[in-house]
Amino acid sequence: MSRPSPYALPFDRYREHLDREYAALSGLVQSTLDSPVPACPGWNGEDLVRHTAIVFLHKAETIRTGEKPSHGWPPLSVGSFPPQALLAHCYGRLTEQFDSHEPDDRAESWIPENQTVGFWIRRLTHETMIHRFDLEDTARTSTTPLDPELAIDGIDEVLFVMLARGKPDPDASGETIRLEVGPHAWTIRLDSRRAVVERDVDSPAGQATLRTDAEQMLLWLWGRAPQPEDAPEAAVQLRRRLARAL
Repeated sequence: MSRPSPYALPFDRYREHLDREYAALSGLVQSTLDSPVPACPGWNGEDLVRHTAIVFLHKAETIRTGEKPSHGWPPLSVGSFPPQALLAHCYGRLTEQFDSHEPDDRAESWIPENQTVGFWIRRLTHETMIHRFDLEDTARTSTTPLDPELAIDGIDEVLFVMLARGKPDPDASGETIRLEVGPHAWTIRLDSRRAVVERDVDSPAGQATLRTDAEQMLLWLWGRAPQPEDAPEAAVQLRRRLARAL
């Protein structure tokens, strides 16, 4: 299959990251069940764990059956599992599907040009990384640094998979903002119909630009970190647009 982005990792690397992020997330479950999750108002740790588990199970069933579940979803039986056991059960179901398929095998997704198992391997690696960060934040423990290559790929994924396919915004100003992380750059035009994202295009003089490191940029885009210093006004609109898409 073709690479979903120039920053995409080999699929065996995603699987290594996924297992590592899952292990870290799972290790935080018992200490965070009753604690509020700062990034998810109204949720405690148990809510986040159950949400993550059901996402795992939903994608496992999507791959197994060839279409996303609809009727009778989620199964009533999941309510009988304690949070830790539910997470382990659903992760096992997910990785069983990942490991019994090739990345280019068909699996339904919301990306018409990428209906593959590989899409979900990449997507759920990033999902698990973000929710691992959420539980570390909930536990008020020191957060594990994001893998730099995975963070760069995560920036690209959230912009092209989430933002560029988000809902129209009739209040959009049409402004353009450039995000720079080291030698990497993304230019986003916030049109009312859709956000238009381009990689590594030339920047005109005076272009509104936001520069920071990969970890801070990714966490800010996901609403998990404060807006970087000296951000242009268009950054507020970008973050608002993303919040509606995530």
